Amino acid sequence: MKRRRCQNSWTQQGWVEDLTLLGLIGLSLFFLPKAATAHPAHAEPVNYPFVVGFERFYSGDDNPEYLAEGGLILLNELNCVACHAAPEALKDRLTGRPATLIEGVGTRLNPLDLELFIRNPRFIKPDTMMPSFFAGPDRDLAEVEALKHFLASLKKEPSDAAMPAGDVAAGQRLYHRIGCVACHAPEVGYTPEDLPEGTTIELTGLPSVPMNLADKYEEHALARFLLDPNAHRPSGRMPNFKLSDAEAADLAAYLKSGPKPEIPEELKAEFDAAADFTLDPAKVSLGKELFASKNCVACHQPAPAQIASAPKPAKPLAELNVSDSAARLGCLSERPLGGGVPSFFLDEVQKKAIEFALRGLSDVAPLDRAGRIDWTMSSLNCYACHERGGKGGPETAREPYFAVNDVGALSTGRWGNLPPPLDKVGRKLTDAWFERILFNRGGDGEVRTYMEARMPVFLESHLQPLLADVKEADVREEPIEIDVSGLPKYQRGHYGRDLLGINGLGCVNCHGLKDRSAIGAPVINLSHTIERLRPEYFKEVLLDPQATQPGTMMPPMFTGRKKANEEVEQIWTYLKELDQRRLPDGLMQTDDFELKPEKDGKPIVFRTFLEGAGTQAVAVGFPEGMHAAFDSRECRWRIAWRGRFLDAMSTWDDRFCAPAVPLGEGITDLSDAFPGASTEAEFLGFRLDAQGIPTFLYEAGGQRIEDRVEPGKNGLTRTIKTGDEVETQTMPLQP
Repeated sequence: MKRRRCQNSWTQQGWVEDLTLLGLIGLSLFFLPKAATAHPAHAEPVNYPFVVGFERFYSGDDNPEYLAEGGLILLNELNCVACHAAPEALKDRLTGRPATLIEGVGTRLNPLDLELFIRNPRFIKPDTMMPSFFAGPDRDLAEVEALKHFLASLKKEPSDAAMPAGDVAAGQRLYHRIGCVACHAPEVGYTPEDLPEGTTIELTGLPSVPMNLADKYEEHALARFLLDPNAHRPSGRMPNFKLSDAEAADLAAYLKSGPKPEIPEELKAEFDAAADFTLDPAKVSLGKELFASKNCVACHQPAPAQIASAPKPAKPLAELNVSDSAARLGCLSERPLGGGVPSFFLDEVQKKAIEFALRGLSDVAPLDRAGRIDWTMSSLNCYACHERGGKGGPETAREPYFAVNDVGALSTGRWGNLPPPLDKVGRKLTDAWFERILFNRGGDGEVRTYMEARMPVFLESHLQPLLADVKEADVREEPIEIDVSGLPKYQRGHYGRDLLGINGLGCVNCHGLKDRSAIGAPVINLSHTIERLRPEYFKEVLLDPQATQPGTMMPPMFTGRKKANEEVEQIWTYLKELDQRRLPDGLMQTDDFELKPEKDGKPIVFRTFLEGAGTQAVAVGFPEGMHAAFDSRECRWRIAWRGRFLDAMSTWDDRFCAPAVPLGEGITDLSDAFPGASTEAEFLGFRLDAQGIPTFLYEAGGQRIEDRVEPGKNGLTRTIKTGDEVETQTMPLQP
């Protein structure tokens, strides 16, 4: 259903009055040439508060019950609950939407723009959710002036970190590739590169989140905002896209590159006069008091020293009178007067939705898990990219702007360039991977390296409740059992390697491993499978891909295989031992057997038959080019060397297991310098620290011993801990 447009008549009258009172000063926004509408920063906005979750899913429905649900979203996103307390039963749901931080607003915006924001924010941003106390004809211009001086006094020194010069063309390309267009409008007439032949670019039909504030910020200030939007806007609705300084500068340059305002000649003198602004301490003081008395502090939180008093609560939501739509009062009234009631400029659909919500407030039941998930995804606009439960996902007209860096990915259909659906995601990803992909903790979690769209970083406080809900909501009714111990003979990893290869199930035709791309069209690289996926989900998706991930192009490879359960576990075991295993057939190259710790910048621990260290050797290779081998049978260090580490061919591919030979130079026999324990020793294994360096554990003479080596200034440094005693030695290395 098409959204109905209703424009209040008094808004038009107020507009004319403001033009007169302002003398047209600062209205350069409205003197843009016609071509400006092609640029996304100047896309034509709507003329009512734009709430994306309401606009997309609720604004086109006449059903009172459905509209009431949308009205609750408006009560939250318009931050009505900052003044009107929600019922106790709904406080977990109606938490409000924190407004933009005003710390440093006097640095970010010039006095003319501040005055326009105070008089009527719609002058600057017609779709703003910020209300006005001064839009009516009875406004107090002295109060407007005082508030302007107070806000202009809130200075904050900008970062002195130099930003690179932005490139407009690079910013335009980035904007249309990494996911910006999921929420914001594309540039009219822009054609994404690498589109399949015959693809038609359609105009977007769903509403876009406006961003017509770009012209109000200096270019480098805009770039700094783009680097970390969450630091400026605690509502978290604009996430962090993990931009580099250069990328932020490029985007800012592009957003600032739209047609410049054309100021009529007769207004230039007034603009010049208004630009001559000096702070008045008396007006600053009065403005500070007004900021509190107008209850601006209910939404905006300046520094404690800048607050005159705490927010004043208004009537609770449950006590508001909305029984008669023909006689609307307060914020919903046709023409608020007196400067004490904010004007939101809601359209008729929004007013009805709020009224329906308030009338049924006492009947609103607490949300179940599915409802809480939907509420959060609607509020944060997760549905712009992701689908869950058949709701949301990118609009068809926006799909071409989800770019790829390997056109082969497009041959897999919508799975090739679009963010994945979130059905069953709670039982899919491990806790550690959720931390990575949502909060960038321990890495960014990106595994679809062929896709250019980025998973942005959201505020943890917003997503932790959602995370808890999806984990509980997605638990499988019938648990799947999978043995991931790798102990029984049939689980040995080399069987899994054979299954993945071109002579097995052919998984490498689509999936890459380590630094190797797939043979055919790329999909997810399997290197991080063990860290990323829960083993039960791994088995679930392999045994029945279509039921687990509807629409996937992954074939049911295990259908009819008598040992399917065992084979899935063999593949899991192989992936778990990936750093110790050679690549599957189809991905192998001639030098793949050489182990290179310098390649990944971390130690390699490799158990093997090793010449000079015996049949139970554990070789430790360091990126610094110093290596040693520990004899786990006799519990002592046997050899050390420099340069290249090891060739694993004899371990991985030789049926007769000939001893491996160190590839480096200056092999040093440590038998005399570091003899074994004086009594029989029992090897207990080893543990890895955060850097991947092993500490070998063994018992000798009734004492537990911890033994490790690491690169030092003059060779390898050995640390031995026996009980509470710690001894440090230097392992000599030949030049």
